[in-house]
Amino acid sequence: MRTAALIIVALIIAFFLYQAFSNQSIEEEVAQAQKPIHPETIAAYQNNCASCHGVNLQGQEDWQNTLDEDGHRLAPPLNGTGHTWHHSPDYLFQVIKYGFPSFDPNYEGKMLGNDSLSEEEVWQLITYIRQEWPAQIQDVYNSRYE
Repeated sequence: MRTAALIIVALIIAFFLYQAFSNQSIEEEVAQAQKPIHPETIAAYQNNCASCHGVNLQGQEDWQNTLDEDGHRLAPPLNGTGHTWHHSPDYLFQVIKYGFPSFDPNYEGKMLGNDSLSEEEVWQLITYIRQEWPAQIQDVYNSRYE
């Protein structure tokens, strides 16, 4: 009987600990979601990025394993579920502004850059994309690059 009571107490303590940490992460996610995003930045994303990377930054389905009709890789997600967060802010800037030809003059894919965007607009897009990442990924990214 005493063993059963100890197990119940341990389960209750574990439950409350879980709730405490779960609520903390929910609060962090809510705070993250409440950060203001300028309508101009969202419009810039929709006008320059969404046609390939998706309205919700979700990328193209099966992006890792499929090529398009021209033999090019599909656009990856920018929402933290792909590899975007593995790259430095400067690299992201270079890709968004000038595309992959800035790294490889023989590149023939579709990410050719957005040279019509100002530098400030590109940095705002990077901020917007980063804000869409889960808090844990943001923490890892910030520890690497800030």
